Amino acid sequence: MSTQEFDVMGVTLKAATYGIISFLVLFNLTVLVFIFSVSFMPPTEFFGDPHIIPKEPTLEAWTSGFAELRDNLVNSFLIGLGTTIVALAISIPGAYAFARKEFYGKKLGFYAIISAMMFPYILLVIPIMDLWNDLGLYNTIPGMILAYQVFVTPFAIWILRDFFAKLPKDIEEAAQVYGCTQFTAFLRVILPLATPGIVAVGFLAFLTGWNDFLFANLLTTGTGPVPAVPVLYGTIGGGSGERVYWGKLMAETLIIGTPPTILYLVARNYLENAFTV
Repeated sequence: MSTQEFDVMGVTLKAATYGIISFLVLFNLTVLVFIFSVSFMPPTEFFGDPHIIPKEPTLEAWTSGFAELRDNLVNSFLIGLGTTIVALAISIPGAYAFARKEFYGKKLGFYAIISAMMFPYILLVIPIMDLWNDLGLYNTIPGMILAYQVFVTPFAIWILRDFFAKLPKDIEEAAQVYGCTQFTAFLRVILPLATPGIVAVGFLAFLTGWNDFLFANLLTTGTGPVPAVPVLYGTIGGGSGERVYWGKLMAETLIIGTPPTILYLVARNYLENAFTV
């Protein structure tokens, strides 16, 4: 194959790639614009002739949706934040030990923890409900936070262990030569270098606590700290087949999706550098 044919093939492949990316971006933007538009439509207008720009825009869906979700958003934030803090408190020292220390049963222990990721956590709902009832953790925020550790913490250890293992050991040893203890070298040298990985794991842990539906729906009741996502399911009709107020549904979807989006934009630089040690 000649050089000219290679160039033509490269240009064709690049054009096809840009075409696919443009299509996906346009498709997602169209969906987002439609959701945003419907959130400002009154119910009678939505079920009329199809159109994008609202003829009689209203904030009714936003005000009623936010009023309904206000307390639940606080619950979601507390659950997400607590899930992140507990997961990082367990996974950072655990991953560091598995990555940079030698001890008996290291490989077996690590593989035992990672094997938890392969277990379908939907099968754990009923046992956890029974155990949480006995311990008084059912229908509580601490109970939700601890329940999420079943699958968040193994994932966090797996990611951070690989991240810590890639950091050069010479840096830590040099810090100890200049007067740091092993612990202060960990705090002053290793943790700052591991910030991108820690932020990435923390973001994913928060996202799990914020977005999860299964545990949030089954480990809480209407009298307890219900997160926002189960309330969104109730807006759909809860499977009852009732008529859906689509404007309110779209507004609540955007309200629930906004905090993770803002968090991603804030942590974007760390997330991009998370696995480029």
